[in-house]
Amino acid sequence: MALLDDKKRARNFYRYFSIIYDYINPVFYSKEMRRKVVEMADLSKDCLVIEVGSGTGFTTEEIVKVVPPENVFCVDLTPEQIKKARKKLKTNFIRGDAESLPFKDRTFDAAISAGSIEYWPNPQKGIEEMARVTKKGGKVVILAPREPESSLVRKLAEKIMIFPSTKECVSWFEMAGLKDIEFVEMGPYRFLSKLVVIVSGRVP
Repeated sequence: MALLDDKKRARNFYRYFSIIYDYINPVFYSKEMRRKVVEMADLSKDCLVIEVGSGTGFTTEEIVKVVPPENVFCVDLTPEQIKKARKKLKTNFIRGDAESLPFKDRTFDAAISAGSIEYWPNPQKGIEEMARVTKKGGKVVILAPREPESSLVRKLAEKIMIFPSTKECVSWFEMAGLKDIEFVEMGPYRFLSKLVVIVSGRVP
């Protein structure tokens, strides 16, 4: 069991991690990766979008380049993360749980989650929730980290988060009933060319 499998511990972790999050995130999550996430969501200016686990708004900044801020709904578990994001963005911020989204079925044209699923106790449930709130024909997109090559780094990181394989992520999408599943493995640098996997699927 990872440290953040308990949601109370997760909230406490992010209360402090949010202080340095904006400095660390760009090192491992490049603008190119962020653009790819948005591209795979097939967004347009008329879309209504939910971002699950929006953190301090790093991916949100890319989403609002395509979609008006008022059409973007950001859900995060941690008030400290939301507070920081609100200073940068004018989207709709809601405190909520990825595994129990506070929206009706078929509300959004697309659902995005980048750099959050690795902290969810039940990723399958989270993807099912994203699919539930997305309209038929809409895209669900997640970005998940791949397992670090260094055994020491991996051992330390696994105390905090999970590292789903590409195959596992695709399987979660299939079990959620998503179709036309695609994935891309990429990273911010040549020596980290497969740091993450980005997976997209369409709601039938």
